[in-house]
Amino acid sequence: MRVLARVEPVLSFLFHDWWRVEVSGLEKLPRDGAALIVGNSGSFLPWPAFMLLYALMSSRQNPRRVHIVAELDWIKDERLHSFLMELGFVPYSSANMKRLFSKGELVAIFPEGVPGLAKPYMGRDRLNVFDWAKLLPAVEMGVPIFPLATLGCDEAVPVLTNMEKTAKLLGLPAFPITPFFPWLPFPLNLGSLPSKWHMSLIKPLSYETSQERDELEECAMKQSQFAEGEIQAELNRLLRQQWRKH
Repeated sequence: MRVLARVEPVLSFLFHDWWRVEVSGLEKLPRDGAALIVGNSGSFLPWPAFMLLYALMSSRQNPRRVHIVAELDWIKDERLHSFLMELGFVPYSSANMKRLFSKGELVAIFPEGVPGLAKPYMGRDRLNVFDWAKLLPAVEMGVPIFPLATLGCDEAVPVLTNMEKTAKLLGLPAFPITPFFPWLPFPLNLGSLPSKWHMSLIKPLSYETSQERDELEECAMKQSQFAEGEIQAELNRLLRQQWRKH
């Protein structure tokens, strides 16, 4: 929490002034107890996670701490890795997710995976297939799953191209070229454009858990598809709303 307090002014600036984030639906979250938020993100760092952190910590109706479960192994910069861990990021593993759920914690994941890191600008606001295995721990424990749609995050860090051969040589999942990366030094290479954001939390998915492994995996696959469909539909709705305003 100390790190969150220190970076709160920066998060506030990004939220209110840089990206001008509008958030809706947070009142749908339970005031306590375990829950999983599943969102879209198309950048090397899940910027929507930072805005979700701020939105929840500053909420007057239902302030909650959220843990961001993400793949962190690819991050070689120790400063960035330590910063994210202190901020509330948790390395992805089924055991880590179940541990957080058992403590009644709120968890968020962004399961577009590696393809989402290198999503081209022309493919913005179109979801990549979610990794259903990321939802399996929640299904196994019967945790409510809330889809979260974020419009504007893909425009914030436009990917010009993905250097696949360079990524392979460096042992990275992707090597996206953006207006900032790799031209600028750290941390300026993590910069983004001042796009307008809309974040919309959708009602929880409805499902029944099971004791059978095959049924649990099938359920996780279906919930992953449902979450993906709900988020894409909400992104399309927000886009239509945006076009009507212009």
